[in-house]
Amino acid sequence: MADTTQRNRHVVLFPFPAQGHLAGFLALARLLRRELQDGVTITIVCTPLTVAALRSSVADADAGSSSSISFHALPFVPADHGLPADCESTSSLSNRGDFMKLFEAFDDFLSGLTGGVHKGEENEEPTAANVCVIADVFVSWTVDVARRHGLAHAFFLSCGAFGSVILHALWANMPALPFGPDGTLRLPEHPAVVIHRSQLSPTFTCGDERWTRARAHGAGHAAAHPRRRSGIPLGPLVRGVPASDKDDGGNDWRILRWLDTQRLSSVVYISFGSQNTIRANQMAELAAALESTGRPFVWAVRPPVGFDVNGAFRDEWLPGGFEARARASGRGLVVRGWAPQLRILAHAATGAFLSHCGWNSVLESLTHGVPLLGWPLAAEKFYNVKILAEEWGACVEVARGNMEKSRVVEAVEKVMGDTAESEALSRAWAEDGGSSRAALHDFFKAMHLL
Repeated sequence: MADTTQRNRHVVLFPFPAQGHLAGFLALARLLRRELQDGVTITIVCTPLTVAALRSSVADADAGSSSSISFHALPFVPADHGLPADCESTSSLSNRGDFMKLFEAFDDFLSGLTGGVHKGEENEEPTAANVCVIADVFVSWTVDVARRHGLAHAFFLSCGAFGSVILHALWANMPALPFGPDGTLRLPEHPAVVIHRSQLSPTFTCGDERWTRARAHGAGHAAAHPRRRSGIPLGPLVRGVPASDKDDGGNDWRILRWLDTQRLSSVVYISFGSQNTIRANQMAELAAALESTGRPFVWAVRPPVGFDVNGAFRDEWLPGGFEARARASGRGLVVRGWAPQLRILAHAATGAFLSHCGWNSVLESLTHGVPLLGWPLAAEKFYNVKILAEEWGACVEVARGNMEKSRVVEAVEKVMGDTAESEALSRAWAEDGGSSRAALHDFFKAMHLL
């Protein structure tokens, strides 16, 4: 436990404003607050609208709690970077091409970070003895700022270590490494790992050189970090399940009440995360597969590839009568937009999660003992699925890009009801002596936080 006599310690957290990254940093902030307790100020710095949303989220989640997390908004004008008004995070991007503009805009935050470091440190010059900066790998320039001021610095990967390391190795070597006749290659840094051409993220083949520069810019630190002395695995960092809302007839309440009517471990939950979606023809095929299984389901749908992922969902994107048949039979729910994922995964009726396997979704699913059906769509998710399926035995891959109805049906029947992996996660985060808790305190010592 932290030395509570120590005062004026300041941890500055700097996430990239993407939903999965923000969730990880919020979980880290709460963990630091809980473990370090008194004498440490924790500040999250980001764009103004993102800070406002995070502050509201923390206030709602921590209502009645004595724990507190501070926030600092860095100056940001979207129009200065060719972005639409109020576009300060990936969740507000209607055009995927604007992602690179947002990424590149973060280089302009260089002059604003010092303000976040000084916040809460009045009349005290920030030094390694009193300030630690923990940054997203997508704002890797923060390490230069930290070195210039003599501050302690660490990168936080909100993605899984294996997936991040493999992704970086691919960026570092492609396109020089040829695929063999069977469509596979072995990476020089990791010769035991076999990668198939079908496991490449679309960004490798999109032809946009900015993606290559962007990944190399941030992922260089990400790949080196797990091998350095301060590279310490933490977690699982999982949001707590929100307290049940009163019976207000809202969408969340209707979903949970419907789950109450289903058998134990019988429901398939389907969601592809906050920024990912599938093609319209794949939606039709998935709908047909769900009807073939006969299993009850909750499907959080978003507009397909080629449309604004945050826009309205059209009836034409699902087979005619599919939604009405599911509703009339009581066998399924189609949720347009957001669904209460944590509550769904924590519900006893949920038996499997068909997911793109972003790391937050992976941890949330496994923490609640829900096995995964993996459908990776981009980035390191292909390698998350690889380790989950081949090493952990907690996932069955159902598709890579193209999908077949028969494969989905077979995979659903294979995984339903398997909850053994939750025991290993519980042991890792044991209150006393668990491997994750021990690793966390090693990190505190490396960053001079203890």
